[in-house]
Amino acid sequence: MNVNGLADGSARRTTALDQPDFVALRPATGDAHVLRLYCMPPAGMSAPYFQAFTRHLPAAVGVYALQLPGRGRATGTPVHTDPRRLGQLLAARIRQDDDGHPYAVFGHSVGSLLAHETVTCLTRQGHRPPTLLALSAMAAPHHPDFTAQAPDVLLGGREGVEKLFGRLPDHADHDPRALVNAWIPMLADLLLALQFPPHQGPPLDTQLALYGGEDDPVISPEALDGWNDISSQPATPRLFPGDHTYPLDNVEALSSRLTTDLAISLRGWVCPVGGPGTSSGHCPVGDLRNGARP
Repeated sequence: MNVNGLADGSARRTTALDQPDFVALRPATGDAHVLRLYCMPPAGMSAPYFQAFTRHLPAAVGVYALQLPGRGRATGTPVHTDPRRLGQLLAARIRQDDDGHPYAVFGHSVGSLLAHETVTCLTRQGHRPPTLLALSAMAAPHHPDFTAQAPDVLLGGREGVEKLFGRLPDHADHDPRALVNAWIPMLADLLLALQFPPHQGPPLDTQLALYGGEDDPVISPEALDGWNDISSQPATPRLFPGDHTYPLDNVEALSSRLTTDLAISLRGWVCPVGGPGTSSGHCPVGDLRNGARP
């Protein structure tokens, strides 16, 4: 536990709850994972958002979901609003985990912006990129769709926030503090999204997957397709029934599509000798499609 001095001369204790981290959602089974999947949740949400997906993804995939300060067990801790700094912290966390095996990054809504920024930071630092960058229900930073919707969200009160981020907890109506605690991370993540800089440098050279909701009132298929402008491996957006919060209504279908894209991204991959797989280090990629949990 570290103690950081503040500008006013006071000090506060810094614990793990103060820092972004990835929570392992896959129950420990003793089986070695072939691939780590880092998942970035939508605005205001925490790591458990992706818990339902673990039942439908292959056992060979280790699922790690982002837990940011200000939500869940970390309610009340200061939130992050600097996208570049947060991207650097997440890139450092992924580098710390790196054991030479493949990894992929998946983000939904504002989580897509975080996923992109994290991968961009990794690339700038000379670290090997993920085999797959999967982005859901978000426009690329250079596309005007999200910014165009922001005033309605900011000025629309609860209705405006729920249009973009989903329904707020019912108990918040009767507990002002609970409502404030629910709003703080959502508004912080909206501020994060509005500050994301356009992509700079060469296009990202990693396999791309794009997902969205057929009736999303915020992000159009054309806006989703805008990610192809900054990728050297363009992808066709795949749409699922629902609006901006479609993933939780399509967990099985989205997991199946994600599994297919992960398997494609791993073609030709050779795991480190001595790691999961055969004695030669070959990863059992062929089992990925058939290895989903019941």
